[in-house]
Amino acid sequence: MKKFIIQTLLLTIVIGIGLFLFKQNTKFPDLPFLYGRSTFKQLRINDVSLKVEVADTQAKRSKGLSGRQSLASDEGMLFIFPKLDKYPFWMKGLSFPLDFIWIKENKIVDLLQNIQPPAAGQTDASLPIYQAKEDIDKVLEVAAGTAQRLNVKVGDTVLW
Repeated sequence: MKKFIIQTLLLTIVIGIGLFLFKQNTKFPDLPFLYGRSTFKQLRINDVSLKVEVADTQAKRSKGLSGRQSLASDEGMLFIFPKLDKYPFWMKGLSFPLDFIWIKENKIVDLLQNIQPPAAGQTDASLPIYQAKEDIDKVLEVAAGTAQRLNVKVGDTVLW
């Protein structure tokens, strides 16, 4: 019995190391049981830098900011899409309001400010869907009030 436990433990360790090395050395899509490290970049709007977490895979875009309790005033999440399109967003799993900054080829094309989180007990089917007025390839989510504080407007350039 002792030999079986030791073998099982060693096998589990070998599998864990193998999965870690596999994830670190490949460009395969995110696997649900292997969470990749978050990628952060500096983004500039109107001479102000923001630290943004990059959501550039389907798994990261699906999770978004859900489950978090807050977002610092100098932080955000940048959703990057592979092509121009109208991508729908909702506030599922969020507990704080957001500003949505819709970006097309590094130019701001639309803004939605102070979008409130869902009410307690609100069903998924009743959640509003938000999207830009035109096709975009990036969306920046920041804490509500950030767009106004930074004087962000349609036509501004986003550098990163």
